[in-house]
Amino acid sequence: MNFNSYIPAAEFPVLAELFRAEGRRVAFARGEAFARQGVRNRCSGLVERGAFRYVHLTGQGECHVVGYAFAGEFVGDYISMSNGLPAWVGIEAMCGSSVLSLDNARLAAFFATDAAHERLGRRLAEHLLAEVYERLLQSYASTPQALYESLLRRCPDLLNLVSLKELASYLRVRPETLSRIRRRIR
Repeated sequence: MNFNSYIPAAEFPVLAELFRAEGRRVAFARGEAFARQGVRNRCSGLVERGAFRYVHLTGQGECHVVGYAFAGEFVGDYISMSNGLPAWVGIEAMCGSSVLSLDNARLAAFFATDAAHERLGRRLAEHLLAEVYERLLQSYASTPQALYESLLRRCPDLLNLVSLKELASYLRVRPETLSRIRRRIR
């Protein structure tokens, strides 16, 4: 079971090919927004290089890291795009990054092409639902250490990209707890 795996391009090669063929290459500097919380997300992308963090800012000003997207994965707020709702998260570059970006209208037209493309869109939505469900179950059933180890397997260079405070936020533990976990597994 992958921890917060999002959607690797290898799982949806037809969709990845669409992004490679028609996507607009957009470069992002560290900290630059791909999408903003509270604003409808009108595009999605395939990360060519770099990494992105999904963050949610609470009404009290607390910033919670809720996800990551790395090279070879899709990035975007699918719910905001498909339902026309303001995004619950902001998505920002963690380092210099490049994305092949498509707007919502083109993606919707792609899914409406024929029954096979509609099935692909349904599979994408099902995959996203499964990830959310998995993340919910993991928050109850997995230890922070198991989640940390799984995330490091997915992105061994993660500690070069994020602070321990940010990683602790993502794992929903205090920084001191993450420090103890790191000492145990060294």
